[in-house]
Amino acid sequence: MTTSNLPSLNAFQDEWQSKLGSDLFNPKSLGLDAALDFMRSYTESRLGQLKITRIPVEEAFGRVLAVDIKALMNVPVANNSAMDGYAFHSQALQSDSSEIQLHVIGKQFAGDVLQEFSNFQPVTQAIQITTGALLPPSCDTVIPQEWVHQENAVITFPKNKIRAQENCRMMGEDLKIGEIVLSKGRRLKASDLGMLASMGLSDVEVFDQLKVAIFSTGNEVTPVGQALLPGRVYDSNRFTLIGLLHDLNIQLLDFGIVKDDAQALKIAFSNAANQADIIITSGGVSVGEADFTKQVMRELGDVAFWTLAIKPGRPMAFGKIVQPQSESVLFGLPGNPVAVMITFLQFVRPMIEFLSGAIATKKVSLVAKLKVPFKKRVGRTEFLRARLSTDFSGQLWVEPYKNQGSGVLSSMSQADCLIVLAAQTSSIEEGDLVNIEMLL
Repeated sequence: MTTSNLPSLNAFQDEWQSKLGSDLFNPKSLGLDAALDFMRSYTESRLGQLKITRIPVEEAFGRVLAVDIKALMNVPVANNSAMDGYAFHSQALQSDSSEIQLHVIGKQFAGDVLQEFSNFQPVTQAIQITTGALLPPSCDTVIPQEWVHQENAVITFPKNKIRAQENCRMMGEDLKIGEIVLSKGRRLKASDLGMLASMGLSDVEVFDQLKVAIFSTGNEVTPVGQALLPGRVYDSNRFTLIGLLHDLNIQLLDFGIVKDDAQALKIAFSNAANQADIIITSGGVSVGEADFTKQVMRELGDVAFWTLAIKPGRPMAFGKIVQPQSESVLFGLPGNPVAVMITFLQFVRPMIEFLSGAIATKKVSLVAKLKVPFKKRVGRTEFLRARLSTDFSGQLWVEPYKNQGSGVLSSMSQADCLIVLAAQTSSIEEGDLVNIEMLL
């Protein structure tokens, strides 16, 4: 970790407020899009400090590309057969007969150098060929072997079984030399690793993984495995965060549970900031008298406490924790389990992608008809846990769970999507179209 020189949050807020006006940038009721835009602008200086490392391709799944990858060769490198069958020239299909008859005069196998067939007449003759074998230059079509009748050295097949140039893979049809295959900022998928290997690349340049520290706060939070005393709850939030972070390919630093004690919190924040690029906490950011978290955050860093214009997830802290030789971006999430998931999905996940150097990806969103009417307060975006279904015509319908309490984690576990109701919406009737985000 090195100091990232993030700007002063107060000055940055003032700058944004002067640009957008108090209606669009109001820390006491900050909208979803405005909050994300602010977070990106506040932290974008860190992108220039991302370090690059070269790793073997087989270790690169989920990592973020640090450079554009250009094709070093044509893929395929030469014309070849996509089938086990017989190669010939498509001009043979111009015959008036409904059946094509060709004489087989040789064989070409995958991995072998290209054979020279003397006096080969590809309109009346064919070459037996296997999948991946080099295609003789005078051939442009392959008939699969299961579609032919062979007798001695003659094959016969119905003309309507094959079209000209079928079952052939032509040089460069997948990739051409010099074209960008994978762009900088791409998070590598399994198919991308195969693509890199297909060009003969054994290693690749990626950005270093972000180090993300997490811990839960609160005297009532009990570690799993211990007896649950009256008034206590088990620490579910930390396990939820571990799962949510899993597919983001970060280095996770788990600091466990920290009690509502100013000194203990100072130690936890200081240790986390010395080791991590990002700190994520849950609990302690509301207005309760025992919530020391926000006080300690302010003492150790530069933190904005917003009342976000969303439900669930209104209280969330964002800013930085500063140490003499390091600086970490901070996300202080609410304590309620569902609010933790919603704020993570809407803010933390896209910001981790952003700070990882990854190209922004769009959320999987659809439109469906609402099964039941719903009313909400104007001025805040609401996220309803829901399940999708289809009717006999294929129309998508979505039904929210009856209990939308921010502590009802079971509904989040059972939901397959979120209904997203815009801030200006007040009521929706049965059958109205609503936007949904899939929970993957």
